[in-house]
Amino acid sequence: MTQLKNYREVGIFDLLSAPLNPIGAFDAEQFKKDVRKLIDDNPDDKFVAVDLTGLDFVYSDAYNAFVQFQSELSSKGGMLALLSNSPSIVDGLRKAGLDRSLKVFSFEAEMMSFSLHSRGPADSSAQEPAPAAPAEPEPSPVASQNGSMTETDLRAERRTGHNRRFTKSFNAVVKDEKKLAAKGMNMPFEEESSSGKTVFFIILILLVLGGVAAYFLM
Repeated sequence: MTQLKNYREVGIFDLLSAPLNPIGAFDAEQFKKDVRKLIDDNPDDKFVAVDLTGLDFVYSDAYNAFVQFQSELSSKGGMLALLSNSPSIVDGLRKAGLDRSLKVFSFEAEMMSFSLHSRGPADSSAQEPAPAAPAEPEPSPVASQNGSMTETDLRAERRTGHNRRFTKSFNAVVKDEKKLAAKGMNMPFEEESSSGKTVFFIILILLVLGGVAAYFLM
């Protein structure tokens, strides 16, 4: 089997020369034959490009061929790229909706730069998986009044509505407030009763002393 001679290596790409028909237009059928032979002869090469330099347009059959091989190469982790600095070809790809799926280089230097600074889809997929993030530590139990309540129990204690459960400390506060309120209500009466007894004893003593003094004066 004869080797294909109309391509050269540029970085990671096998750059094919654009096949032309007798009238000087891009020959899509010959292009498909050339790419197929290149892929079959070099099964490990997954990056293919076609040199469209000097062409100002390509027909729709060329777009179909580009899409066909882009899909085939991308499934293996590679790509089909185009080398062209023609604004009309770039605009045609944009109008056909292929500007996002096909990589277009303006110069071979850009292809070399891409090859040197980009690991490419195949290499990117072969990267070692990133280390898994460390698992977050389990939350430590939250101590309660009796020292045995967990965080789950604490959340249950905080429920509101009919299911709310009050702790002893809450009940103690309520009871103390009721006692204080009751004591405050009774204090005025207790103070009044104590004052009345003191006045009664003073009057009684004065009466006794008056009676004794009257007895001695008689």
